[in-house]
Amino acid sequence: MTDRRRLLLLVIGLLLGALLLAACAEDDAVDDEPEDVDTDVDVDDEPDEDDEEAEADEPDEVAVGNGCTGEVPDGAEIEIWWHEGAEAEVLAVEEFVEEFNAAQDAVTATLTLVPEADYAAALSGAAASGDLPDVVDMDASFAFNYAWSGDLQPIDTCVPDELADDLLPSIVEQGTYAEQLWALGMFDSGLGMYADASVLEEVGVDIPTSPEEAWTAEEFTDLLGALRDAGYERPLDVKQNYGQGEYYSYLYQPFLWSAGADTLDRDEEVAEGVLNSPEAVDALTIFQGWFEEGYVDDNTDDAAFVEGRTPISMVGHWEYANYKDALGDDLVVLPLPDFGEGTRSGQGSWQWAVGADADADAAWEFIAFTLEPEQMERMSEASGAIPSRQSVAEGTERFGPGGDLELFRVQLEDGWTVPRPPHPAYPTISSAFNQAIQTIIDGGDVDGALDTAAAEIDADIEANEGYPPPQ
Repeated sequence: MTDRRRLLLLVIGLLLGALLLAACAEDDAVDDEPEDVDTDVDVDDEPDEDDEEAEADEPDEVAVGNGCTGEVPDGAEIEIWWHEGAEAEVLAVEEFVEEFNAAQDAVTATLTLVPEADYAAALSGAAASGDLPDVVDMDASFAFNYAWSGDLQPIDTCVPDELADDLLPSIVEQGTYAEQLWALGMFDSGLGMYADASVLEEVGVDIPTSPEEAWTAEEFTDLLGALRDAGYERPLDVKQNYGQGEYYSYLYQPFLWSAGADTLDRDEEVAEGVLNSPEAVDALTIFQGWFEEGYVDDNTDDAAFVEGRTPISMVGHWEYANYKDALGDDLVVLPLPDFGEGTRSGQGSWQWAVGADADADAAWEFIAFTLEPEQMERMSEASGAIPSRQSVAEGTERFGPGGDLELFRVQLEDGWTVPRPPHPAYPTISSAFNQAIQTIIDGGDVDGALDTAAAEIDADIEANEGYPPPQ
């Protein structure tokens, strides 16, 4: 990796820290450090030297950096990093590492937990110093900058056909960059609207039951007015309490996609003409109107929906259990509004990636273990997210046929979701877009905000010579 790219990673690390912290606002705080797990990560330190005497038989020497060969060396050791976010997910990963080590003798895995607030900076620091761990979990959209910088290796050759055929299309799409697979997750995300069905019935609105039946943006705006007339002063929750950051990009990019726009032209790799297109301006002008009319609850107490102040909440799968407890059978899950080209939703969550200097076969042994149906079911229970294997997702009560969250699975399986741009410039794309969104929320000029964002993105791509893909 060139010095220029190392410097870029350090700068981007500071940016990612703010973006990823906001992206995962739904995670619960972890109060106690789990036992027997290294949680002290200094991104400036060199790796510790092994103090123990070397074994007589050294691990087999194999080529690294180009994916799997099919040969797992005996005595291999791998280091795994996981962000210390939701406690249930942390406990599940701890159990997976312990069970993996007990189930086989070829590979020994060691888990390091990194506080979520420090995770992006820790990753970028480790990459810049050439010390990225063997297996890391990354927010799907940010993996491509590391792939471009030469810090990851592709894992296409690791994935057996049987598994590939069973994966959600969205999982493969979100992990693919430059026609290679770089990241693969145990779960995908679901995004839509939760609503109180009894309130919607009171105002006499037809409730959509599939993506094809999504309300148009105009119909949705009219509904907000009708709900106000019914006594709900601020009837819409968009989780404003999460604050500005990656969540803005996750929730509001689908409005662009639904309008036929995007944050980046995926073919020409420019933002000008697509992010600030008339379609994008029209969609986000409608969105701005919801704030101008005062329809959006600030939700500073994160209780707007559960306390009944707002009968509609735009948010993801992680709020399901909380909302179900509050509303019971009155809870319904709906697609996002259609801004002209059909409803669209977001996808992508935390995914496994393999460091460039890792033994890919040893790393894949652990990743494959976590992708087995039993482990995937347990992680889905812990995270509330959609299992990344279709057979597992369809077999769950929550996401299977007739389940409360069937819509989230259908969106992922049937192409109603769109990946955030799989491009090394994504950190800049996200930062520029969510700043534009904040300007629009604050009442600023929509055209101007999008023009500024498009110019910032294109300047970054030009400054990096178009981010030529890894060879």
